Amino acid sequence: MSLLQQLLALHRVDVQVRSLRSRLAQSDRYLGAQQRQLDDVTAQHRDVEAQHRQLQAQVGNMEVEAQGFQERIEKLREELNKSSNPRQYNVILQEMKVIEGHKDEVETQVLSQMERLEQLARRIADFAPVIAERTRLRDEARAERDQRHADASERLSELDRERATAAAQVPAAAMTVFDDAAELHDGEAMSQVDVISARHREYACSACSTQIPFAIYARLAGDPDQVVQCVSCHRILHLPAEAEATAAKKR
Repeated sequence: MSLLQQLLALHRVDVQVRSLRSRLAQSDRYLGAQQRQLDDVTAQHRDVEAQHRQLQAQVGNMEVEAQGFQERIEKLREELNKSSNPRQYNVILQEMKVIEGHKDEVETQVLSQMERLEQLARRIADFAPVIAERTRLRDEARAERDQRHADASERLSELDRERATAAAQVPAAAMTVFDDAAELHDGEAMSQVDVISARHREYACSACSTQIPFAIYARLAGDPDQVVQCVSCHRILHLPAEAEATAAKKR
C-alpha cells in the first residue's frame, strides 16, 4: 500500500471520528446553552425574591415606626385632655400636629411600598412557568445528550481503534502534515485533484478550486509515496481512483 493510500485510509476513518465527535460536542453545547438560560432565569428570580424580602422588611419597619407615632399621639391626646394651662396646651397640640405629619408621611410611604410589593409578588409568580419551561428544555437536552453519548460510545471506540491502526501505518513526518491539515480544515485533510482537461493538462484542487500545475500532477502520478500539498489550501493532494489506477499500471 502506497503512502497516499495509507493516508486516504486514515482520512476516511478520521473524518468519521471527527464527525461523530462533532455531533456529540454539539449536543454538549446545546445542553450548556439550555443550562445557562435556566441559570439566568433562576438568578433573576432569586434577585426579585431578594428585593421582595428586603422591601417587606422595610415596610415592616415603617409600620412599626407609624405605630410608634400613633402611640405617641394617643399619649399626647391624653395629656392634652388633662392640660389646664393654655401655654402647655398649645405646646402639646403643636407636637401632636408635627407627629401626625410624620405619621402621615410614613403611612403614605407604606402604601407606596405596598404597591411595589404587589408588583414584585406578581413578577415572582410570573417566573414559575418560565422556570418550569426552561427546566423542561434543559432536562430534554440532557437526556438527548446522554442518549447520544450512550449510542455513540461503542462506535466511537471502534473508530478510535481503527484510526490508531491506520495512523500507525503512516510515517511520522507525513502524520504531522496530515494532522496539521486536518486541524486547519476541520478534518478535511485531503483533496482530490480534479482533471479539468487531460488534453490541455488542466487540473485543480477539488476543495478550493486552485489550479494545480501539471508538474504536481506528474509527481503524484509518478510517486504515490510522497506528500504533496495544495499551494493554496495546504490539503494533501491525491489523484482520482481511476487516474491512480492508470498511473499505477505505467509505473
